[in-house]
Amino acid sequence: MDTQQPRYVEQASSQQLAEALDEYYTINDFLLDPGELDAEVAGLFKAHDAGHVVFGCDTSIRGEALIDTWTVVGTDAGMKGYMEYFKHPEVNNIFAETGAWKITVESTRCLPDIVRVLIASRRMTAKWPWFRYETYLNTPLADIREQYNIKVIPDLPQ
Repeated sequence: MDTQQPRYVEQASSQQLAEALDEYYTINDFLLDPGELDAEVAGLFKAHDAGHVVFGCDTSIRGEALIDTWTVVGTDAGMKGYMEYFKHPEVNNIFAETGAWKITVESTRCLPDIVRVLIASRRMTAKWPWFRYETYLNTPLADIREQYNIKVIPDLPQ
């Protein structure tokens, strides 16, 4: 992956959500293609990917831990919506390929950032509409983040 930071992780990104999703998919060309999944699973993955963009999270284990936390506490999907993922083998295969030990160790390392997400989510003006993200496709990320008071958690040097 290119070492240059994607534009969608910038707090004041002027990209429309659709443009930012295009950038996200271009950078992460290894991701499962939602077009090759059944409709229910594709919908979950698309909402998850839109969350990555709106909350400014990359696809590292840290980024996944942050977006999982944002999903539970900062969106209207909540824990129930998040748990829908685990009903599908495509998701469980990703966890299996990455490895439980690696996920545990890396997630533990980013606990301070998870706490920052918990604090930032309490300051949001409303929960992000997880499954209705498409209504914002033509809206700049900066405007979405201002409307919901979403603060991107920067990747701080370790």
